[in-house]
Amino acid sequence: MKKEQVLKYSLLSASLLVGSAPAINANIPAMASAFDTIPLAMIEMLTTVPSLFLMISVLISSFIAKKIGYKQTASLGLLIVAVSGILPVFVSNFYLILISRAMLGFGIGLFNSLTVALVNSFYQGKDRAKMYGLQSSFEGAGGIFITFIAGQLLKIGWQAPFLAYAIAIPVCIVFIKFIPKVATANDISVDTNVIVKENGFKKDNIMLISFIALLFVAASLYMTMGIKVSTLITTAGYGNASDASLVIILLSLGAITAGTLFSKIIKIFKQLTPIIGLLILALAMFLIGISNSMIITFAGGFLTGFGFKIFMPYLIDRINNSQIKNTPLATSLLLVGFNLGAFISPYSSIFMQNIALSDSLNSLFIVLSGGFICLAVIMLVLNSVFTNKEVNYVSMGLADN
Repeated sequence: MKKEQVLKYSLLSASLLVGSAPAINANIPAMASAFDTIPLAMIEMLTTVPSLFLMISVLISSFIAKKIGYKQTASLGLLIVAVSGILPVFVSNFYLILISRAMLGFGIGLFNSLTVALVNSFYQGKDRAKMYGLQSSFEGAGGIFITFIAGQLLKIGWQAPFLAYAIAIPVCIVFIKFIPKVATANDISVDTNVIVKENGFKKDNIMLISFIALLFVAASLYMTMGIKVSTLITTAGYGNASDASLVIILLSLGAITAGTLFSKIIKIFKQLTPIIGLLILALAMFLIGISNSMIITFAGGFLTGFGFKIFMPYLIDRINNSQIKNTPLATSLLLVGFNLGAFISPYSSIFMQNIALSDSLNSLFIVLSGGFICLAVIMLVLNSVFTNKEVNYVSMGLADN
């Protein structure tokens, strides 16, 4: 295999673990039975506590990277995921397991934004955009694979599903062996075909804040689908819990498809890309809202993953091709916006349900559709405000190291 391909897939391998935290969600009932003296709400924290600690480590990852290097910090995160992920296989104390889940989120946060920084170091122009898309694809594929393995291992017992995190061990080894060192932010290469506009830094900082706010709201709406679709299907009577799990798998497949096609989509639609993504999300929510069959809901699930994974990578690509001085920190802040939105999604669903003026989940999804249409309009306005015609992205292939 060529050196460029080894580098490419070594970088992408880390993305397999980004969406791994929810892989043990199906394990909660079994753990509730095993820890019958622990309140259910605390057991359910095993699924949410990784997001909290992910936000913390995402914020500090760029500062740690400045001290010890990007590769070293990302490798540390992968090592933490490997150890904390499989620790519950060997311990039976609930509070140690809760701590291990917190450390899992912390580890993911350490390498999540830094893998984007490393992509920026080794790729330029359309190759960089393609890598952003492939990272989304690998996130979806990793989520499907680890969740499937965890589900099969659940047949053995409640501790066995945590063995699925053993995939982090070869990922960590490959990453350490094949990723070159990038010591400081000064080593992160930048596109040389850029003309810096006066006040460009200030304008791009305002753009970053706008994108964080937009992603925060979009993530809270997007995650509501995952929370409510199972209940909708079962209460409406046209499917069961197994059917609902297939919807989530199709969501991941949609994300993989979007990631694979992202570089082609952004080349064709350019700044319309995120608007199209948000409108696809609106269509997906509408289809689920009016659905009375699994076929329509399956289509809605696929479109949900597809739409979001051409929307979010665009924001990351746009920020990393801007004149912001510290793009790793900017990427970290975007990811914090996403994770904070995901964390508050149970509460945003209540808010949206109140807007619907109905207890019907069908009405909730119609309101979600309207919410994504509003976000598409806001994105259209932001694009008109932050259009930067002076920036010309060119493909430069792999940077020399």
